[in-house]
Amino acid sequence: MEIILLCGIFIMVLLIISIYIKDALEKKRMRYVLRFKSYISVLNYYMDKAYELIHKDKMLVYSLEATKVDDKDLNKYSKEFVVLVSNMIGPMLEKEFIYLYGNESTYYFNLLEYFNSKYEDDEIRKTALDNLTDSST
Repeated sequence: MEIILLCGIFIMVLLIISIYIKDALEKKRMRYVLRFKSYISVLNYYMDKAYELIHKDKMLVYSLEATKVDDKDLNKYSKEFVVLVSNMIGPMLEKEFIYLYGNESTYYFNLLEYFNSKYEDDEIRKTALDNLTDSST
């Protein structure tokens, strides 16, 4: 009889602990939802800075010549961009962003998507291309 009573108490304690842990995780998740704009604005700031550095150091020549970067170099620059963003935000914030996005691959996918969209919308290259086509006519 005592064993059954002890097992019942043990099960109740485990149930209370699991409810407490579930509640704590839900509160943490809600914190990310409520502060999503703040997190994203911080990430965008660092992604902008990293893109500017990569673009100025590696890609500006291509933009001024109105040419596209070849795929091999673009892959290399995009990887450098991800590493630079990670270094700029630091390990604590990176863990926060990985948690926010769900896993590392989704987080890195979003970083690469940002890089690729910025590269495709390169205004310097577009202006240089427009100038080349205007001067040839």
